[in-house]
Amino acid sequence: MKTYLWLPASFLVGCQLAPGNIIIGSDDTGGGNDTDTSVDTDSGADTADTADTAEDPDVEETPPDELVDCEGSGDFETIQEAINAAVSPARIGVKACTYHERIDFLGKVIDLYGIDGSEETILEGDGYGTVVDFEMIESGWSRFAGFTVTNGVDEADGAAMELTKSSVELEDVVFTDNYGLNIVRGANASVDMQDVVFEGNTVLAEGQAVKIDGGNINMVNTTIDCDGGAQALWHHVQALISDSTIVCDSGYGVQDYHGEDRIIRSSIWGSTSGYIAYDNESTVEEPDSPSERFYVENSVIGGGNIGAEIKYMHLELSNSVFYGGASGLSMTACDTGSWSINNVYAESACGITGDQNFNDQNSAYWNNGENACGLTLRPSVTADPEFVSWPDDLHLQAGSPLVDAGYRAWQDTDGSASDIGRYGGPRGGY
Repeated sequence: MKTYLWLPASFLVGCQLAPGNIIIGSDDTGGGNDTDTSVDTDSGADTADTADTAEDPDVEETPPDELVDCEGSGDFETIQEAINAAVSPARIGVKACTYHERIDFLGKVIDLYGIDGSEETILEGDGYGTVVDFEMIESGWSRFAGFTVTNGVDEADGAAMELTKSSVELEDVVFTDNYGLNIVRGANASVDMQDVVFEGNTVLAEGQAVKIDGGNINMVNTTIDCDGGAQALWHHVQALISDSTIVCDSGYGVQDYHGEDRIIRSSIWGSTSGYIAYDNESTVEEPDSPSERFYVENSVIGGGNIGAEIKYMHLELSNSVFYGGASGLSMTACDTGSWSINNVYAESACGITGDQNFNDQNSAYWNNGENACGLTLRPSVTADPEFVSWPDDLHLQAGSPLVDAGYRAWQDTDGSASDIGRYGGPRGGY
């Protein structure tokens, strides 16, 4: 079983980033994933009775309190029977099978995991409603790991999963062939996702694959397709998006209303816009001091009319790429202390559109109709970046003018002067 690394959004979003002083909020160095021994390096999950070997360095799973086996060899034949009998906190292991049931955690703190992982452990909703329900969990975190959740149908709530006033870790979970307004919906919920995939669902045109309204969301190594919805992710929370891919061919990649965003080593694309984030409430209360932070590092955000449309927030952008039909980055009434370092603004009618001062250093502008509209900037580089393949592979070719052209106080992970673009800077070596 993979060991889940939880990075609280309240801590991560509160970290400060300033030129020459990067605080990321995790213990990894360079630009890759953590390599400490608490995180798995193998591709499979331990079983409850499998000892670790040199080839399988995971921490061995503690045996479950109860075992579910649809073939009858466990303590229960259905998952819900095991939940009904469980006393918080409880660990329930589930053997490989297709389980035709919709489950409710009943407010209990439960670690529920498919022993053989999501490929072998299927939770089949049979088209009758929400498949997994978390409501008002007792103090503590529940975990749901190692399942494929399919055939949930709900045009009002989350078709695959509904979370209300609960704290839940999702790990190695696949959501597919579900139909509804949302696939996963949370209200005042804290949700951690690691190695989670949303694909092949049907989302109603006005809906979202993931909607989290209140609480927070941490997302690591996660892929979300909006599957016909208005947004792949809609949130009104603190959000961490790390090492993840979010796409929406029918709307916005991500829409943030009055939340905070921290995007690290991720790719976000939408046919309407890649990202829209705004903080309407603070502009009324504090018109000159937007409180919400929009932080992007070593990522690419693009698509549609505007790559990233940010309103009334404080921006901190480094080593990322922004592009869109009208503008790569559009800023409205954002904090004048916002800044951009080592970024690329490309393939847009206007690289950056704004209505306030903006501190932009060592950035590149390429193939734009205009580099800046509504503000004055001094591009560091305007030549062809010589990407390996735009926009699919944004690594730099050896002769790129972006190599070693970044902010002088920063270095790349190999100790050389920092590069401009997605793979440069102190955490760009991946």
